Amino acid sequence: MNLSFSAHVDTMTGPMVNGDVPSSKFLDRMTSLPAVSTGIEVVKSNPVMAAPLAVAKRTSMLVAAPVFPLASLSYFMLEPLIEPVMKMLDTVAHDSLSRIESTWPLIKEQPENIKAEVEYLVLLPLTKSKECKDYVSSTYANEYARCGKGGIMATGRALICTQLIVLSDSLLWIKSVLSGGHEQKTVAIGSGR
Repeated sequence: MNLSFSAHVDTMTGPMVNGDVPSSKFLDRMTSLPAVSTGIEVVKSNPVMAAPLAVAKRTSMLVAAPVFPLASLSYFMLEPLIEPVMKMLDTVAHDSLSRIESTWPLIKEQPENIKAEVEYLVLLPLTKSKECKDYVSSTYANEYARCGKGGIMATGRALICTQLIVLSDSLLWIKSVLSGGHEQKTVAIGSGR
């Protein structure tokens, strides 16, 4: 049984009564995107997803069969009015898809790459917060060990030193971001200059 993605796509790609085969630049380009074509193949090959599509196709054919002769007659009468509008809509949709592809080039990638990129972006706050926690914890542990391990004075000094180091590193990072990431030569403290 030949299952198609939708009844609309079948009518767009099948021959019409007068033998013309309608074409859509937008639908051709949209289905050529790897994620879309993979999605269509998954829907077609999965029996759980394909069954409702088959029922919808049969139902639409049952409903459309009695109306088709009248609809095709009215289509031929209205074709000169409808065809330019459909071509314009297809062109606008195609141009919009071009802009979307230029803005988000990720949609032209394979589905596995899209999934990996989305996972990375979703988990980015968690990974960065864990990195920050680890950085602050290790900085505090180093300062606590340097201050003499023990007593409230050593703990207080370690806390203050950790805050100053984190602030200093944060300000250096902000400076590098604002200066465009260019490294500037700095004079070391105590170098005599």
